[in-house]
Amino acid sequence: MSGPVADWPAAYATAATRLPWLARRARLTLAGFCCCIDRTLDLAHVLPALMRHHDARAAVLGHELRRRAAAGVGGELCIDWPEGPAWLDGFCDTPASLGGTAAQAANTLAMLGAPVFMALQDRHAAQLGLVHPDVLVATPAGPRPARSLAPDRPGGGKAPHYIFEYARGADVAGIVPPRSTRVIVRFADDGMDNDPAFAAQSVEAAPDAGTGILAGFNSVPPEALPKALAATLRVTDAWRAGGVRWLHLELGDFPNPATRHATLAAVRGRVTSLGMNNNELHNLMPGSEGVDAKALELAERMAVDRVCVHADDWALSVTRGEPRPERDALIVGCLLAATRAAAGHLAVPSGPPADAAYRAPPRPTAILPPGWQLVCCAAPYLRQPRTTLGLGDTFLAGTMLVLGQTEAMPARPAQATATATTEG
Repeated sequence: MSGPVADWPAAYATAATRLPWLARRARLTLAGFCCCIDRTLDLAHVLPALMRHHDARAAVLGHELRRRAAAGVGGELCIDWPEGPAWLDGFCDTPASLGGTAAQAANTLAMLGAPVFMALQDRHAAQLGLVHPDVLVATPAGPRPARSLAPDRPGGGKAPHYIFEYARGADVAGIVPPRSTRVIVRFADDGMDNDPAFAAQSVEAAPDAGTGILAGFNSVPPEALPKALAATLRVTDAWRAGGVRWLHLELGDFPNPATRHATLAAVRGRVTSLGMNNNELHNLMPGSEGVDAKALELAERMAVDRVCVHADDWALSVTRGEPRPERDALIVGCLLAATRAAAGHLAVPSGPPADAAYRAPPRPTAILPPGWQLVCCAAPYLRQPRTTLGLGDTFLAGTMLVLGQTEAMPARPAQATATATTEG
């Protein structure tokens, strides 16, 4: 790994000027197989009522959310409380948003003007209305922009996911969280997005694609997982056969470790890139080893060419790819995520957030075998983000945007006014 970037704000400002160039030259991204609706709640507001609820299941959820907030961890839960969604809707005072890793990454790419083709099973009015109009979806006439579709029904589809956000330093039922994050709560298992037309048309589109995103296994019930894995991997195997270089599995948080193990066993050697946040890596590989050592061990165990880990204030990859495109991918991903955190919603960056801090990324601890590269960067860190929702998915979109390019970003595009001093 080469030396650290001397001026992180300048590196991120330069990346912002390069985004239009990246979007114009982007190859297609294939995105599956999860899409849903998110409802967001302020944990500090709802938690006291949740813990006082007469239903014991509500109180159990409340105590678990409080425990996670006290530890500063997010993650995902599936709760057996059928009455929960109707009760929680009374606390939701913000509009619903698009959920699902693949879907949020697709919306990010479309916002930037990059081509993306997404699996979309539910096409009812509420779901379809949250998909960016330029995202391509499967139709009898082939992939078409979502704006060209009419809803197939006014309501129905998957149950929403409920996102409990909490802020660093806030009073959350008597505890003070050490960091800002969110906990995703589902009240039913979703399964993968079953979109047969996308399955067929995405295979036809694979020769034009630079990257493929695979996500959603963490919401599949154990009894349905073997069938979901088999059906999905048949499609993604065909993507790779069609020429997709980076087939990326974003792991996500698995409420059931057994389904995580089964998923990893099934995808070994069949994806080329694996991503997760730092908490997910620690849950998968507990121990005191450095994050780079864990990422390398995981890459070799999973027979992939790349493992990417993101955290609040850094991002890191071990890769068999070239270091400069990987460095650019991490910086663009962090820039997009920080912009969303600062704005409270998806937004095109004009530069890094003005009040961001830059901390030193993790120091290397592992000796990499020949052919492997370690690349890391400091991420723009916000002490009080306006949202923590979808930041990892937004980061993922940025990395795929860069890695799917047919050529590397220029060191100084015509519109650029600043450049990074060295690679990091």
